Amino acid sequence: MELELPKDYYLTNFNELIHTIASAYSDLLDDTEQHFLSQFAQLTEQSKMLYIRMLTRKGEWFRINKLRYEEIPDTLDAAVGLEQHGLLAIYHLHDGPDNITATQSSDLPLENILKLYNKSEWLHQLRACGIDPAPLKPLKREELDAQILQLAAQHPALIHFPNETLLSLKSSAVFNTFKLLYFGNPHQDLTEFVLRELGLYRFENYAIDQYTRSFTNRTQLQAHLDFYALIEPIDDTLLQSSQLITHLATQLPPTPNPDRLLDRRVQGVKLRLARQLERLKHPTEALALYQQCSTPPARERSARILVSANKAQAGLSLCQEIIAQPRNEAESQFAEGFAYRTARKHSIEWPAPSQYKPPQQILTLQQTDQGVEADSATHFSQFGDCYFVENSLFNGLFGLLYWQVIFAPIKGAFTNPFQIRPHDLHETDFLIPRQETLATANQYLNKQQHFNDLIKQRWADKVGITNRFVNWQCLDLAIIDHALQKIPLAHLKIIFQRIWKDTRANCSGFPDLILFTDSSYELIEIKGPGDTLQANQLRWMKHFHQHKIPHQVVHVEWRNDD
Repeated sequence: MELELPKDYYLTNFNELIHTIASAYSDLLDDTEQHFLSQFAQLTEQSKMLYIRMLTRKGEWFRINKLRYEEIPDTLDAAVGLEQHGLLAIYHLHDGPDNITATQSSDLPLENILKLYNKSEWLHQLRACGIDPAPLKPLKREELDAQILQLAAQHPALIHFPNETLLSLKSSAVFNTFKLLYFGNPHQDLTEFVLRELGLYRFENYAIDQYTRSFTNRTQLQAHLDFYALIEPIDDTLLQSSQLITHLATQLPPTPNPDRLLDRRVQGVKLRLARQLERLKHPTEALALYQQCSTPPARERSARILVSANKAQAGLSLCQEIIAQPRNEAESQFAEGFAYRTARKHSIEWPAPSQYKPPQQILTLQQTDQGVEADSATHFSQFGDCYFVENSLFNGLFGLLYWQVIFAPIKGAFTNPFQIRPHDLHETDFLIPRQETLATANQYLNKQQHFNDLIKQRWADKVGITNRFVNWQCLDLAIIDHALQKIPLAHLKIIFQRIWKDTRANCSGFPDLILFTDSSYELIEIKGPGDTLQANQLRWMKHFHQHKIPHQVVHVEWRNDD
């Protein structure tokens, strides 16, 4: 049965958002934002709903006859209420009712309303003003707009569409501030509420208050607002010009920045810009940007640029730095392999990287329409209970065990009720403020029955609640029961420790299948014809080998009955 939302659902959601902002961030809001909250509270329900409807649509200019909502029977009356509180400007392009005070149409910025009318409407209006539209018909929309702007200077009546009223939204910029405070970024919007209300997602009930908030002062908040305003114009056009890219990079806040959240975001943009400079064949400028960043793959890309620029020794020195202090395993693996190949090419002594070749077998099967993993699982089911789990099993057990660690009430971790993970999950120091909770969770790995009881109870308590590590659709109690009986706690501890080392990269790369036999288990990676092991899969298998966790790679070939 499809759930039908109340007609005013979005008003309820917006009220929830601004209530959270007012209670948790009142001391950070400036006069404009405080004034908005005050004025919005005085509006009628109809005016509030119209404002939110306009706020969540594209642009700030609207034709009133295009704003038709069943729950807002008198759009003009609602608009007048908004205008009286300074949240809207009304432009009548005709002689409106005497009781309506509207901004003079002579003040109307034509550039802002060009897109409100389609090409045929503008051609019709030109004809109505005595201008032959025929020469303009072949023009593309951008060219037509340019011509209209020129003609409007000579024909002021051009913008006076008959029986037309336009609305210009005011104070909409405060919504970006509110979204940043609420979601932690200005990109998410009120659709998050809808997903919750439709029952598509359930979220953990964690604390959101002044203690947990991300921003502590207005200066910090303004720095984030300035950052997003700066990067908003980034588009394909800008990214095709090396000069525009390098100019934008100089406008970004310095890194490292005392604000770790802002620093992470700035470095992400710099990495993106640097990679684009490489594609545009400007390696020197790209290298300068990479050298300002500490997050991967900055050093990897820098090493590649240095070697390509015939600075092999500098590139090798950087690889040595990475090997000595790697940010993650992927970076270390790159440095070992890349440095060895570079050194050999330049006749420089360098140790060969350690290689691991996992156990492998070739399996010939009859192909079906179920997919190679499902066909392989069917084959291995003759030896025990075999499941296609890929990344879901170990991540799921990890998420259930460390649930309290993941959702611990740490400052800045949660800013809105729609998070599947804390904001700082992938930070290298994520566990430092959570050591006590982590230690409590790890105690369950010391006794099998305690661990089993916790996992089953956590499943019962949390089933369906979103968690970055738990895929409820791919993980059921039957698989969990097998895992609790057959996988030693020592193996789980080893796997969980590696996930904690890099929660972004090490959540993927697990083998496709798990086979539970009478006394043990085995992890099986399935490779169809032409498929090869990925780097993250090989890293996991090397880890399995070091800790005697049973695994193998199966290369499937299809039986040719002909």
